[in-house]
Amino acid sequence: MFALTRKHKGDHFPEFVETLIIFVILLVIAHTVLEELSIIYHWDHRWIQNLTIAAFVFDAIFTLEFFGRSIISLREEGFVHYLRSERGWIDFLTSIPLLLFVSGPALYLILSHSDEGASKAFQILVVLKTAKAIRVTRVLRLIRVIKLFGKIQNAESVMANRHIGMVSTIAVVSLVCLMVISQVVPLTSFGDHEAWRVTRTGQLDGWVKTSLKTADPDATLQALVHSNGADVIGFKDPEGKVFYQNPEKEKLNWTSYGEWIPLSGGYSVELSYFPAEMEHARFNLVMLFAILFIISGIVIFYSRLFAQQVSDPIYVMDRGMRQWDYNLEVKVIPGRESDEVFRLASVYNNRWLSLKNQILNFRKKKQKEKSVLSVEDLL
Repeated sequence: MFALTRKHKGDHFPEFVETLIIFVILLVIAHTVLEELSIIYHWDHRWIQNLTIAAFVFDAIFTLEFFGRSIISLREEGFVHYLRSERGWIDFLTSIPLLLFVSGPALYLILSHSDEGASKAFQILVVLKTAKAIRVTRVLRLIRVIKLFGKIQNAESVMANRHIGMVSTIAVVSLVCLMVISQVVPLTSFGDHEAWRVTRTGQLDGWVKTSLKTADPDATLQALVHSNGADVIGFKDPEGKVFYQNPEKEKLNWTSYGEWIPLSGGYSVELSYFPAEMEHARFNLVMLFAILFIISGIVIFYSRLFAQQVSDPIYVMDRGMRQWDYNLEVKVIPGRESDEVFRLASVYNNRWLSLKNQILNFRKKKQKEKSVLSVEDLL
């Protein structure tokens, strides 16, 4: 039987639902990697269609989750508390905007067009820098996994849970913002379609001018394009006759600029922007793995150091100050004696614990004397 109770105080759903959401988040991360790999290795467009449908399903699930948490928080601690203290703003950013501006339109364009029409419609969506930029915000879902892991690892320390969650959030959000900015600022843009078009058209135009001086310009151009133009879909001569067509034209059509670009001498070329998409996908993968490594370092190493040097000493001193029967000393780490926490710990160990023992001994003595007097009164 699934547990219908909440495992942690801050959870909104029963334990099995929270566990299911964590599992879906891990699937989303795997899906994000596959999405970038499908671009880098130029998978068949049917794979891309399936990945688009999967992205829509994930975004729909997280949108429902956000609405569910919002409704529950309204009944309990409040919606504002959920947005600020429970990182509900991350749940929002990784659900509704993605559903409305990325996966939703992509699914509509794919399902409402034939293969030929869908390839043209798909270009409209992919070219949008906004869609490319906010797509990476799915990585923010990792923060909820970190939050759960922190509760397990630091079950007794509210401060440690909050601190590790905050540091992880700052790290992930900073890198995701960098990824988004890289798609907006021209100087740092990776995989810019228009920049690639200008650069590639200039290269091909130079080849055309060189080939026009040869005895057989069409044959020379075809040889050049065949050896150096994996992104060239087709080439037309001045009479409008296609003298070169890429063997992978069907795949490249899904990333075509959708028009014949004029070159010198009356020639024209149809280009694919998949090399630009490949550059952007590689950048996304590098940043994604950087985020994963940084988070792993924070959760595995930094959280342990924070517990040893901050939260554990404070936890021991807190219990020792509040509970008379708790007399555990704080372990002062060698070489860290000058740290403020351990200076306080030394005072706690050397003064408070000894004073507390004296108070306890005095109370025991007074209690013993009271017991003796009570017996004498009876006699």
